[in-house]
Amino acid sequence: MIRIDLGTEGLGRIRFAFSPLDPAKDLLFALAQMPQALSGAWRARAAKALSEQHLGLLAVVAGGGPHGYAPDFLRPQPAAGPVTDLDGALHAVATTPSERIRYELEGAVNGHSWDQAAASRAPRILLAALERGEAHLAHRVAGELAQFWHAALAPEWPRIRARLEGDINVRATSIARNGIADTIDQLAPNLEWRHGSLQVHLRPSSRHRLHLSADAAILVPSVFADRAIFCAGEPTSVAAPRKPMILYPAGREDRLPSSDEQLLGSTRARMLAELAQPRSTSELAQRLYLSPSTVSYHLQILHRAGRVQRTRSSRVVLYQRTPQ
Repeated sequence: MIRIDLGTEGLGRIRFAFSPLDPAKDLLFALAQMPQALSGAWRARAAKALSEQHLGLLAVVAGGGPHGYAPDFLRPQPAAGPVTDLDGALHAVATTPSERIRYELEGAVNGHSWDQAAASRAPRILLAALERGEAHLAHRVAGELAQFWHAALAPEWPRIRARLEGDINVRATSIARNGIADTIDQLAPNLEWRHGSLQVHLRPSSRHRLHLSADAAILVPSVFADRAIFCAGEPTSVAAPRKPMILYPAGREDRLPSSDEQLLGSTRARMLAELAQPRSTSELAQRLYLSPSTVSYHLQILHRAGRVQRTRSSRVVLYQRTPQ
């Protein structure tokens, strides 16, 4: 079991967030450790990206070692706010301190001191990269992550992002109605809040045991995780310690709020505010600092719900909020 003592003050500092790199790491880890949990389409897409882009080092590092642990530096701690931009996340990976890379790779290959697992031999491709230093490895892995993200995830990112944002909106509503402790208990069957602690229950076969104290924690929704997973949190003696992060399965799309509840998200609320006058998709994207594909996805939802209307002006489609 993983136990994170937060106390009442730490409970108040729990936040929900995600990074564009989170789905990439989750997909790579699932492909290596539990491919049966992925759909055939996602398995094929991920394998094709790794093969065609020649991303062997990334596959080894992100796939996790024989003890089921993948280095957490591939999942940068999200900045303030619900979502980190892709370039910022990739920069965080590329500039990871060498001490942290060394510590986490040691854990992936030999097992951390708290998992009591036997050591194993590191893959040759990993050893060859490490011969040029941890900084070289970090930059190379960040580059391969970028290639993998664009090849495997970019076409689906608007839908994935909307699902993750929708999940966080659901949790925010739950916190307002039921409190954060009850909300935490609903995130995953193996995650609970008990006696001032976040507790992640591991599978019976796991020998991992960790007990630490923290003043905050980050909860990260995942479209590929099937249970709560602990990452990026160690005793303060470790180089460059980070806040504990816990993944949990994001709500299924068909279980996210619909109709009025579906419109509670901040992104669509900002769109409606901008649509007091007619605007095109590209104009909205520029004003809201979003990609056109993301804006288009949200506009489709708003249009189906009767909250915006669209008209054509020459070759441009304009959107405007309805009186409703």
